[in-house]
Amino acid sequence: MYALSQALRAFRNHPTSALATLTTATVSFTLLFLVGLLLWNLDRVVSSLESEVEIVAYLQNGAKPQPLISQIKSWPEVESVKLISKDEALALLQLDYPYLAEAADLIENPLHDTLRIRLIDPRLARQVARKLANLSAIGPGNVDYGGEVTEKLVRFLGGLRLGANVLIMLLIINTFFSVMGTIRLSIENRREKLHVMLLVGAARSFVQLPFLLEGSLLTLTAALVALALGAAAYRFVAAALQNLMPFLPVLSPGDLLNASLGLLALALFLGFFGAWLSVRAHLRETDL
Repeated sequence: MYALSQALRAFRNHPTSALATLTTATVSFTLLFLVGLLLWNLDRVVSSLESEVEIVAYLQNGAKPQPLISQIKSWPEVESVKLISKDEALALLQLDYPYLAEAADLIENPLHDTLRIRLIDPRLARQVARKLANLSAIGPGNVDYGGEVTEKLVRFLGGLRLGANVLIMLLIINTFFSVMGTIRLSIENRREKLHVMLLVGAARSFVQLPFLLEGSLLTLTAALVALALGAAAYRFVAAALQNLMPFLPVLSPGDLLNASLGLLALALFLGFFGAWLSVRAHLRETDL
């Protein structure tokens, strides 16, 4: 109780410094929370796109599909191979465009037998597409896959993640030094009292505890406010995106809970460790 009362008294003794640190930490944690959710959501989008990636290979006229299917299935990258004959492909096309049924009797079916290939790892689509193009039964120009968009999105996400990580590190460092500055000011305000306590035999841990609580309370309070703001902002944006694009995956309440717990743990670490370093350094400097 003594440590807690001293930590709360420190807030009253220098409210300007405490409020500045609280505001800085709140802004930092809010941005950190939202940036983290954005990156996590983009990872979900990429994973969803990758799960839909498949390679389409058009067979040359006269090519025998069964030996080719057996050969492709033996590749370690391939999960499954499905044959769609040119008659099936024409029937599917007529379902979408019924007027083609009238012309089907007048001309020869111009479509090719098609293989739809799913991979164990969608990131190998480009590599497998090249192998298919080298097969004589398929040939170059007869292979198509939806990996181009996914690859561009992955590259974009990589650049975005790098920039976001730099921003996150700057926010964490800023919050960390703000906490250290506030704790250092608290120590200066109680220098005489601390000196007397140590002279009469008070343990260093007993002297340090109020400052550790002060730093932890500052960052935890800021994190709780940031979570309230960040969660509300994310839900609003996610709901708007879902109305526009219902197929777009969003984070579940469980994911938000995990992200919130992670932010609280980070806030507790920054507050406690920043205060501990500040107290340790200042006590060493003043030989208390």
